[in-house]
Amino acid sequence: MAFSWNGFDPTFLKEIIKASGIKNADLYINSGDENDLAGCVYNICKYPDRKFIMNYRCIIEQYLILKYKDEVLKICKSLNIVAGNYDQMKTIMTKRALSMDLINAYIAAILSISGSNIPESSYSTFRYTRDLNMAETGIEDVPLRDYQEDAVKAMKKHFIDNDAYGGILVMPTGSGKSRTAAYFLIREMISRGYQILWLAHRHMLIDQAADCFYRYAGLSKIVNPEIKRYRISCISGEHQSMSQAGKHEVIVASIASVCRSKEHLSRILADKVMIVVDEAHHTYAPTYRETIKFIRKCRKNVKLLGLTATPVRANYKDSAELLKIFDNTIVYSIKLKDLIVSGVLATPVFIRKETYEEFEPQISIDEERLIRRYGELPETLVSKIAASNTRNQLIVDEYINNKEKYGKTLIFAMNVLHCRFLCDEFKKRRIKCDVIYNGKKDNKAVIDNFKQNKLDVLINVNIMTEGTDVPDIQTVFITRPTQSETLLMQMIGRGLRGISANGTDKLNIVDFHDKWDVFNKWLDPQWVLGKEDDEEDEKEKPHPRKSNLKKYDWNLCIEIYKSIVFRHLAAKKNVMLPTGWYTLIDKDGELYYMLVFESQLAGLIQMMKEKYFWKDDNNFDGKQALKQYFRGFGDLPKSDELDMLIDNVRNNEEPPIFHSFENRKKIEPYYVAIAAKENGRDIIEYSGEVYDSFPVASEIYNSREEYIMKVCEARIYGNTERIIGQKVEELPLELIPFDRTPFYDLDELVQEVKDEMFGGKFDGLGTITWTDKAYRRYYGIHYGDTHNIMINTVLNSKDVPREVVKYIIYHEMLHYNNMSHDSAFRKLEHEYPDYEKWDHFLDSNMLQFDIKEW
Repeated sequence: MAFSWNGFDPTFLKEIIKASGIKNADLYINSGDENDLAGCVYNICKYPDRKFIMNYRCIIEQYLILKYKDEVLKICKSLNIVAGNYDQMKTIMTKRALSMDLINAYIAAILSISGSNIPESSYSTFRYTRDLNMAETGIEDVPLRDYQEDAVKAMKKHFIDNDAYGGILVMPTGSGKSRTAAYFLIREMISRGYQILWLAHRHMLIDQAADCFYRYAGLSKIVNPEIKRYRISCISGEHQSMSQAGKHEVIVASIASVCRSKEHLSRILADKVMIVVDEAHHTYAPTYRETIKFIRKCRKNVKLLGLTATPVRANYKDSAELLKIFDNTIVYSIKLKDLIVSGVLATPVFIRKETYEEFEPQISIDEERLIRRYGELPETLVSKIAASNTRNQLIVDEYINNKEKYGKTLIFAMNVLHCRFLCDEFKKRRIKCDVIYNGKKDNKAVIDNFKQNKLDVLINVNIMTEGTDVPDIQTVFITRPTQSETLLMQMIGRGLRGISANGTDKLNIVDFHDKWDVFNKWLDPQWVLGKEDDEEDEKEKPHPRKSNLKKYDWNLCIEIYKSIVFRHLAAKKNVMLPTGWYTLIDKDGELYYMLVFESQLAGLIQMMKEKYFWKDDNNFDGKQALKQYFRGFGDLPKSDELDMLIDNVRNNEEPPIFHSFENRKKIEPYYVAIAAKENGRDIIEYSGEVYDSFPVASEIYNSREEYIMKVCEARIYGNTERIIGQKVEELPLELIPFDRTPFYDLDELVQEVKDEMFGGKFDGLGTITWTDKAYRRYYGIHYGDTHNIMINTVLNSKDVPREVVKYIIYHEMLHYNNMSHDSAFRKLEHEYPDYEKWDHFLDSNMLQFDIKEW
């Protein structure tokens, strides 16, 4: 990060230098040069980290933060400090115990003051372990929706009551998988002594999960009021390393970090472990399978929970093996259409945009072979489509011409080049736009800008398919053809948050469809929605798509882009809008929602009007109904759904009622609460009348009482999430006293290393000595020209275990034959007994000591 101490108040910088004890501090303080002051503080601490706040808290408060009222108010808000006036808030803040919560708030404030163009959002509040004070943390329940409660009950029955090993939770994107899983894990598993190891494949998913475990911590006290410890550690390239992690109650980690350092698992795993795989469809990858296998070797009492939005079907390639990993069990699942009907998810408006672009004539023999084999576009062809400036202009024009309707729009591009081409075109038209893709350093900040409505359009390559939560997206543009149902479901799911879940009433799904004659099996978003209940599907094939992050000469790409023009005709647009649903009973006696689109409505109305003509005709079925009532253009109902509708008419006294989405809106608790207030009505009486007036209410809500409660909650909270986590308290951080009195005989330690690791002899070494002072960065260094070794004198203390010092000596001696830290070096290094334990001491325990380094 491009952080700099330049620009900070000189008085503040001088006080830091004074307190640091650095040699020749007076020379810097008296120089009068602000650059010298900033440079000196940079040598003390390059970046405001945990130790900087702990060492200089009083100076930070007195000479910096208290001079910025807005920063004080932000800190107090983040720490839930409430007082009668500003002065009281300042007093409470400065007297607050030094917890990780406070440290994170101070770091964010310093970044904000710095003027270094570092967004506060780029700093993870889970960079260090969060240690909660459970004695002071209040018991706090988390409100769940009905289906989320059902999911929790199903998981409790499966994992606790039946003591089962594994299972998958299947919930559509936007339905709150993380919230539901965290609720169950905290209340039912952590409270029973299970350690949670949550595995994700992207950094961006880690903070989101960790935040749930932090804010919902009070749930653990519902089952176990006497719970003692609750620590949350995150492990990834942007958080802590495996060597820094301890045997903590919650570990949220990237699978890459865990897989690379699996040996540390034997040290940090508790006796009882619940492994959670976020986006469980990735579990078939070798990294996940190897890690799970390793954990099961380390511990006997292990359980495994998978989370996914994509239903797993037995006839997909590799799905049988995937299910086998999870004990062949789907613990709970709910269908996308059920959540659309209930209003949890937005009503999708499918807009099919025909581009008439033809790419098949340009397909090479090799590309054709790859398409036929893998069912996906090879990267060479993707780049050709991405570089079509007429196609890109059409995409931009579609947004510009419908800007008011489309509003906040998320675009799924084909690759990095496509992202940048489209972004340039949007910016030329003065649309606030940005891009994100794997490897781009400011992704988190860009997503935050999109959340805060600083952008109209966000273009991405697969980043926003999993885990990222932006509830108020109004439109999704799908500009890339795919045969992967998983990918397509994730793309359209990004914007499906409904009004009752802080999202939107409708979601526009704009599918840009090119002209394909031979390769014409690219999936249609509308088809995927209706496909949930199909029993027979074509096999899903893996595809060999490699990373889209490449080193491009951007200026050259622009020149090529300008020169490529494909044949383009006037584009055609078809709109498919679901207007409502029939509530049916399926053959198993379960509720089934049959979604009805605009193009189908007239045929269904006519069919139901004439039900007395066909009701007793046993030859009349869904296929006959399609021929008789649906002969126009547009999307046709599925014959098996028509069979179910016909069966419900024949076997029930009252025919199924068609419910429109407009009527559903009339019973939406959020709108009913507003209407009661505007009309000056008693909310309980008014909501009861609404429930009695609309039969659809009884189909969506379990009881009159439940509906009235939902309306009352909407009056209190509006369409925003209830704030959870205000009762969470953290333990104060205290540095451990560290004895700097020299303790070890270095020659004696060196000889022990030679005896134990090198058979008693190691020729060619120069001198091995302590450094003259304590250093911050290195514990040891080997000089290749002389083979002299220096060991940091900070380790010469009775508070540092003997084996830790010997481990550093051994490490530096290995550099005699290999100056790099390559895999061969690491293999030899890991031969040192209990090296994981000594790594952990150096990377974690040493940070907890009160060491004066200058």
